[in-house]
Amino acid sequence: MADVAVVRKRVRAEIEKARRDQAERRGRVAEAQQNYNLFLESAAIPAFRMIANVLKSEGLHFEVMTPAGGVRLQSERNREDAIEMELDSTADPPQPLVTITRVRGSRIVQSDRSIKGSNPLVQLTEDDVIDMLLDELRPWLV
Repeated sequence: MADVAVVRKRVRAEIEKARRDQAERRGRVAEAQQNYNLFLESAAIPAFRMIANVLKSEGLHFEVMTPAGGVRLQSERNREDAIEMELDSTADPPQPLVTITRVRGSRIVQSDRSIKGSNPLVQLTEDDVIDMLLDELRPWLV
């Protein structure tokens, strides 16, 4: 049978380790939030707006919305059809999460994906956002 003192010591060590890990994670999330805000302003929002403008010139009416901490490209015909990006702070490391919502008759189909695999946030570019948008817009382009 295990000694209570030894078990207590192990439990306390795990508690301390969990607290240190959580503090480190909060630091990573704060840094990722800063990087994401910079990425959002310098790459993501301009890419979403550029795509929306090109789509409008082609007769496909989409608009860009910029809720706090994210960006959304949605159809003007059906507001449920949209591509939205926000920071997923539950992932480790935190990553931009893209949520695609499509209406199929009376069903709403929703899926999530990353922009470009598991690339670090600081390596993502405007071209990565454009590539993702073009991939996800394909069903609406026909």
